[in-house]
Amino acid sequence: MTFRMFFGRIQAFIGFLLISFLAGCGGGGGTTESSGSDFDAPVEPVNIGGDGDFYDSERLVDVAITLSSSNYRKLKSEARTLAGVSRECIPGFEYTEFPATVTIDGDTMRNVNVRKKGYMGSLSPDLPSLKLDFDDRQEGRTYQNTTRMTLNNNRQDPSNLRQCLAYERFRDIGVAAPRCNYARVSVNGEELGIFTNVEPIKKPFLARTFGDDDGNLYEAQQADFGTYLIDRFEKKTNEKEDDRTDLAALADAMALNDTELMNVLPQLIDLDEFIEFWAMETLLGAWDSASGNANNYYIYRSPEDGLFHFIPWGADTAFRGTHPLKPGTGPLYRNLNLAERLYNIPAMKDAYTAALQDLLANHWDESAITDEIDRVMALTGTPAADVASLENFLLGKGEPADPDYQRSQRETILAALAGSIPEGQPDPLDDVEPDCSAPVTTPLTATVSVDGGTDTGVYQFQLPGGQSVNASMTFAAFEVDSIVINRNTESSPAVMEVLLIGADSLNGFKPYAMQVFIEETDFVPGTHKLHGFATNVLLFEVDESQPGDVISMATGATGTITVDTVVMDGGAVSELAFSMDLTLEYLPGYVE
Repeated sequence: MTFRMFFGRIQAFIGFLLISFLAGCGGGGGTTESSGSDFDAPVEPVNIGGDGDFYDSERLVDVAITLSSSNYRKLKSEARTLAGVSRECIPGFEYTEFPATVTIDGDTMRNVNVRKKGYMGSLSPDLPSLKLDFDDRQEGRTYQNTTRMTLNNNRQDPSNLRQCLAYERFRDIGVAAPRCNYARVSVNGEELGIFTNVEPIKKPFLARTFGDDDGNLYEAQQADFGTYLIDRFEKKTNEKEDDRTDLAALADAMALNDTELMNVLPQLIDLDEFIEFWAMETLLGAWDSASGNANNYYIYRSPEDGLFHFIPWGADTAFRGTHPLKPGTGPLYRNLNLAERLYNIPAMKDAYTAALQDLLANHWDESAITDEIDRVMALTGTPAADVASLENFLLGKGEPADPDYQRSQRETILAALAGSIPEGQPDPLDDVEPDCSAPVTTPLTATVSVDGGTDTGVYQFQLPGGQSVNASMTFAAFEVDSIVINRNTESSPAVMEVLLIGADSLNGFKPYAMQVFIEETDFVPGTHKLHGFATNVLLFEVDESQPGDVISMATGATGTITVDTVVMDGGAVSELAFSMDLTLEYLPGYVE
């Protein structure tokens, strides 16, 4: 294969890989404030805003937040980096809480705790997701009978629709799911745009949906049911007791043979409800979900029946379909060990496929969903272009002979059930003891220049064994377009993706590829720190024997990207110059 053919395929693969990759949640913690002198009048519990419905779907909530400019800068700057969450043992992380004044639909509350929210996909240095706590600094205070507000920035969903549409579908089939609507948010007078106001998965939610709130609630972030994987569940209620024997019982059950498993499992989880939950995740094409990614879900063991129930969360990747990090695992996703075990038990597979067919026949109403899309667009002012990918997923696009043809989700699921297209091969998490040793790192420096049709530059780093790499984009440019710039509009703000193709002049011109993300609001002259997916890098080794011809090597840990020059010409980048001074962490699998 020629060098040119190599990189034509690499560009296509990495472009596909990252089209939705700018794919959470976070801990609390933070600052404290004096409670006032002994001479202050006592603060009585009060419900601000009356008894209105905070999550009325017809409502566009107006939220204005004011805090010191220095605190707001710090709030926006806090973030995990890609390297931190790529380790087998993910380090702890807490956001800082800051005092703020919050006005909601004209009602003002002072001393409200505000902090940033997000695990990775929603992190933005300029448009932060936010959590508000109304009663932490004034005990007993609520807003319309709620103590907290969760404002998702819709960074992975420019349509602003995916979360509320998905949760409504779950509630329609009797699965507990949060309510939500929309909010127009400003901070210190700056309009941030439309956010999704999602009901937090806290005790009030549990009491409303299950009739009790005394059971164990766990949040899953890349967590599954296995000896080691259950340690990734974060306990959210009854933390002081820290009794996780109910999780351990599920892990023990998964080690049984199929017959024994089916005798025990109905005593541990609401199995019929899980089948419905799993089928709805499949129909929604929610790849970053429980069955799609062992991620973004809660489980609650209700004292009423003693069983675990699954609760969807983080649904901003619903109505997508293809898993960008695990292509080929859908559309019948079972990247959760529980789903994969059940799929291989004939009676349970039959129950799952029957649930899918029932949902398609009785609950998947494209016309009703389209009407809701139109209503929300009118309410929020969302442009039609931002909704196009969602509508294409729902209704399909074009004809089979068209190069951009896309089946509707109904057609996709029916074709997978009929065997006319691949159903997908599972890729669940490995249940192995995690390696908590210090990561292997490398410094990486780079200079990059695009001037019209001329690409120049080099990036330099060291392999895990200590060998130096000098990846020249100038040399690679003799064979391919060595710097490829793409504007990803499936993120909001949009992300500028710069693919750098280099040939190692120190080792027979061995090829490497690096993907650089820079959030569009930061794609201006200045120095920008690594920040979630919004500003970060991925390093690849070219290997013709691998899918996409690349092996993922390392991700950005610390450092800065300094943009010197950006010149746009008719929406395209005609001139670009930037440099990087970074530390990368090698992925555990690559070091091995």
